[in-house]
Amino acid sequence: MVSPDMLPDTVPVIVIGAGPVGLSVAIELRIHGIDVLVVEREFEIVDGHPKGRGNDLRTLEAYHRWGVSEELHRLSWQTRNPDQKLIITECIVDQPLGAYPLRYGRHVEESRKYAAEPSLSVPQPILMRVLQARAIELGARIWRGWEATTIQQQEKSREYNREPPIATDLKCLKTGAIHRVQSDYVVGCDGPNSLVRQIAGIPRNGDGPTARAYSYVVRTKTHKIGDLLKSPAHDSLAFLMVLNSRACTIISIPDEESWGFSFLVKDDAPSPTERQIIQVGRDVLGIDDAHLEVLSSSSYRVFTRVADSYSKGRLFLAGDSAHLCPPTGGHNMNTGIGDAVNLGWKLAAVLNGWGGEKLLSSYDIERRPVGTSVSNCAMDNSYSMANIGDIFAKLPPLEKDASQKVRFARGKIAYEATFQQWNSLGITLGQRYDKSPLIVKDDWEAPPYNTTAYWHYSSPGHRAPHLWLADGTPLIDHFGKGFTLLDVEASEVEVARFLEAADRVGLPFTHLALPANVARSKYLATITIIRPDQYISWQGDKSENYGALIDKIRGGLQDVKRLNAQL
Repeated sequence: MVSPDMLPDTVPVIVIGAGPVGLSVAIELRIHGIDVLVVEREFEIVDGHPKGRGNDLRTLEAYHRWGVSEELHRLSWQTRNPDQKLIITECIVDQPLGAYPLRYGRHVEESRKYAAEPSLSVPQPILMRVLQARAIELGARIWRGWEATTIQQQEKSREYNREPPIATDLKCLKTGAIHRVQSDYVVGCDGPNSLVRQIAGIPRNGDGPTARAYSYVVRTKTHKIGDLLKSPAHDSLAFLMVLNSRACTIISIPDEESWGFSFLVKDDAPSPTERQIIQVGRDVLGIDDAHLEVLSSSSYRVFTRVADSYSKGRLFLAGDSAHLCPPTGGHNMNTGIGDAVNLGWKLAAVLNGWGGEKLLSSYDIERRPVGTSVSNCAMDNSYSMANIGDIFAKLPPLEKDASQKVRFARGKIAYEATFQQWNSLGITLGQRYDKSPLIVKDDWEAPPYNTTAYWHYSSPGHRAPHLWLADGTPLIDHFGKGFTLLDVEASEVEVARFLEAADRVGLPFTHLALPANVARSKYLATITIIRPDQYISWQGDKSENYGALIDKIRGGLQDVKRLNAQL
């Protein structure tokens, strides 16, 4: 409960919603020194039905910068074998059909090629507690038990020399008291039914719903899940897919005793009965008379929705308020955290005085295509899961003495049909901002975007490729909080001209020199300019107009056509 003497009347940024995305916005703003208030109607973080456990390689880069990745790895689900794979089986108690490759960032050694830390699996409430503690440690104010009731974005008038403040009325759910806070910006991280989006009048579009998915966590007293998965065949288990004529699901394993499954019903069908739930659970387990205890449940409709715009005026959307998609592939939360990283530095740049007037409009231009692409990918994954279930329902049963080669081939049918779901480096690390007004393209064309394959070389509009430096530290540890000029045996004169041009407009610039034998394998030019969100703004050996280039990458008001001609 926030005491009356702690209630501010003004704050630069209000974030509505203290889920993973809202907390990420707060951390990113505090990293850049911006005061922020996060408002959340829930009084506390509650342990409920497990969801949102997957945290991909790109998200881990944010956690790494924020100083929370080590703790999250400690709290995450660990496997015996770091060479993690997809295990496919016809039921949990049977010997698996086989183990199949993952390009998901879970393999510790493989991930070192692409990022500083492997991806991880951790329940969302645990993640939220870690992020909330870090946000508070950095100085963010988090009001739990409060909700936004009205948000008034005023038009510019003679009364104000600058944009007038946004007035947000906040209601204390314990006392009913109303407190008004004025801010420069409001960020809606307030979920699918976002008040911020409704007040902004931003519609959404997408596909579906095509079905409803029901998810359950159960416990089987006589068959402890931890014991069932101790065979050598499960040694490298990262994901477990069950496929038989009656069930098709991906198993979640919250702990040693409980396990989870889900199944689809038609969108207009009645909710499953307890008897139906137990039967599906038995089919997944592979024991007809097993006693299953349902511990928790949830459901969702299989559809996508992407907002027509991620902002209106000084109201911004991030996370579920901006985009929704099925959890197949585990992308929606990670995409929301990507929103937070992109928006956070831009708000901070404008509030700190060096961000140009076009900087904030680039948020929608850069992130909305990502939201659309990710949503389409997740929907495709859902269709693939439904289709492979139909295929396996029609396959003849395996012979009892079928060879391992035959069994592996059957599992491979499912693996190849759902390939995109297990091989997602392209969609996690390869998101591109090619059409951004902040990016200066060069003559080197990157291969076409691919959801399953990541092209890890430098290119404007792409994530800066990961490197290990000679001292064993990752390149990301050496980037500045602002822009970084990566110097690979560049001309001292050219470097000085860039630094001088940046200094004239107050653009924070870190000069990082690396030897060619370390950097040239991935960084093609002698100079690469990298943004605060680790995306490449420009690369080359020299510029014809340093001031114009700096103005473009900070979102300045230079005429784009004239500027591009100069550059």
